[in-house]
Amino acid sequence: MMSGIPRKIGFYALQPGGMRKVAEYAWTDAGVGIEVLDEKYERMARGYFTEGILLQRIGKLVTAEHPELFMEALVEPRNMSYYDFRPES
Repeated sequence: MMSGIPRKIGFYALQPGGMRKVAEYAWTDAGVGIEVLDEKYERMARGYFTEGILLQRIGKLVTAEHPELFMEALVEPRNMSYYDFRPES
């Protein structure tokens, strides 16, 4: 594992009153799991999980099947106003 890659990352969405956590990705020895906290965002949260998110460092989509790359991609700085991925561990 690369140092500095978080084991737990929250997925936040802009709600009235501010950003609120709507899902969480956790990396354990068994791989990456997802917990959806708000069903309104389930499709989006699971989409990143199964279809992938761009890891800009390598210029490719990565999915949770590649835990280290996936977690790294989630915390890469990106220009999003309504959503955010925040390291939590």
